[in-house]
Amino acid sequence: MTYAIAGGLQSAVYTHLTGNAGLTALVGSAIYDAIPAGPLPQTYVALGSEEVLDRSDKTAGGAEHRFFVTVTTDMAGFATAKAAAAAVCDALVGAAVPLPRGQLTGL
Repeated sequence: MTYAIAGGLQSAVYTHLTGNAGLTALVGSAIYDAIPAGPLPQTYVALGSEEVLDRSDKTAGGAEHRFFVTVTTDMAGFATAKAAAAAVCDALVGAAVPLPRGQLTGL
């Protein structure tokens, strides 16, 4: 098990989300890998905590990285948050994001 690719994975996911036209149409540039200080937009997306599980076998090392992507809104109802969450899913499910180290086998 290793956290060696965790930084590169987070950076790649962040870059992928900020470059996704469907998501940015909904939240603009309000996609964060760390919540900034000060006032926040009405709706934003944030990369959150991560858990790494050992997936090594006898032939190679491996790890499963589980990370959270959160959509937060102060708008009434759930429609805005659900639309942004759907756009996050559409952007990430099956995406091939390049990593500076290691190999992504699924997202």
